[in-house]
Amino acid sequence: MKWTTNNIGLLRSPLGVMVVIPAPHDNELSKLDKDKEYVIEIKKKSKSRSMNANAYCWVLCQKIAEVMSNHSYMSKEDVYRKAIKDCSHFTYVPIREDAVERYITIWQAHGIGWIAEDAGECKSIKGYHNIMCYHGSSVYTVSEMQRLIDCLVDECHQLGIQLEDSDYIQSLVKEWGNEQEEKT
Repeated sequence: MKWTTNNIGLLRSPLGVMVVIPAPHDNELSKLDKDKEYVIEIKKKSKSRSMNANAYCWVLCQKIAEVMSNHSYMSKEDVYRKAIKDCSHFTYVPIREDAVERYITIWQAHGIGWIAEDAGECKSIKGYHNIMCYHGSSVYTVSEMQRLIDCLVDECHQLGIQLEDSDYIQSLVKEWGNEQEEKT
């Protein structure tokens, strides 16, 4: 059960504080068992968010692309890929020399942020090349997504683009992390 209310009352007694919460008429409330334990959470109502961190990432990419296109055309996808490479981690994968091109094609088919680049011959395995494999943000951890958003926010500041306050941005990343946890 979840609802929004105001006019919460406090009754103080020697045993502690009792909270009186106005609630809607709800059949679920009448089914509460007084002998069972419940978890109650009270949070101050905040402005509802219309987007998550991933959507905000794309908003930032679009804003940067618009400013950068004053000089020469740049798409939001170009900005996103650059940010993935600038701030993200990558994994080296040794691939047989004759399979490099195919591997890169397959890797990049995962999505826009899935970038693979041939970093040259592998020094430790003859006949192999090291491929730098960048993952798209769809599989990022909260800290990786935070780094991507921070990278884009920094770019916006350098370009003089006005943004929301940092608390709002942090809340989007935190909310995105909660959504990622629910998926697993």
